[in-house]
This record gives sequence, C-alpha cells and structure tokens, in this order.
Amino acid sequence: MSSAEEGAALAGTAGACAMPVIAVLALMEVEFSASVLHGLTRSLVLFGLGLLCLQGETRLFYRHHELVQDNFGFALKPHGRGISYLLAGLFCVGSRAASVAQATAAGENVSPTFGFAWYLCCLAMLLGSAASLWAWRGQRRAAYMEGESGDLDAYYISS
Repeated sequence: MSSAEEGAALAGTAGACAMPVIAVLALMEVEFSASVLHGLTRSLVLFGLGLLCLQGETRLFYRHHELVQDNFGFALKPHGRGISYLLAGLFCVGSRAASVAQATAAGENVSPTFGFAWYLCCLAMLLGSAASLWAWRGQRRAAYMEGESGDLDAYYISS
C-alpha cells in the first residue's frame, strides 16, 4: 500500500468519524422550539450514516457487517461513501451558514469555537469524499487494466 493510498484511507476514516461528531454538535445546537424534531432527526441521520460509513471504511463492527451489506450496500463501496460524505458535508456547511446568518440577523452572538469545530468536521467530510472518490477511480482503472468486462459496479442482489 502506497503512502497516497494510506492517506486516502485515513481521510476516509476521518470523514466517517466526523459525521457522528457533527451529529453531536448538531444535537447541541437544537433550539427548544418547533424545530426540535428537525434537529433530532438531522442528528440521528448524520450519526447513523457516520456509523455506516465507518463500518465501510474500517469493518469495525464485525457482528453487523452482514446487516450493513444486505441493507446499506452503498456504505461498503467507495463511491457510495464518497457521495455520502459529499452530501453530508455540503448539507452541514449550508446548515451552519444559515444558522449563523439567522443568529446575526437577530443580533445574537455566535460561538467561534463551535463554528471552528463544525467547519473542521465539514472539511473532514469533504476531504473524505474526495479520498473515497479517488479510491473508487483507482479501483475502476485497475479493473479496466485487468481486462474485466461488463458492469464493474454490479451489486450482488439476494432474493
């Protein structure tokens, strides 16, 4: 394994770990109003997606691998994780920007430390996205070089 592949694996794992961290940060940001359900749902989805992608990156939860493979196959493929990191990262950047704009319009103070931690997690997710998509591109290139034909991304579908 080359140093570039190790760096890509590290960036992917950092992106997967950033999702549950940002879910906890989003949970701390929930205001007790009509949007509590939205905030809790956002945190739950980010936390679950982060754990799924962490399973895909590291195979950390050995007992739950078949469950993830059968129901969440995208988390085991580099392009599936890359798209997940990209969508979550862009959503979180936009969500924080809207939250800061709303707070400044209301004349409230915004914590720079909280914002730094939030944007650091967003950056980790976006770097993890780039690393996962780069790894996927390398896998596709290797498959073409070996002369495999047919659909390279075919999933096994159990019935």
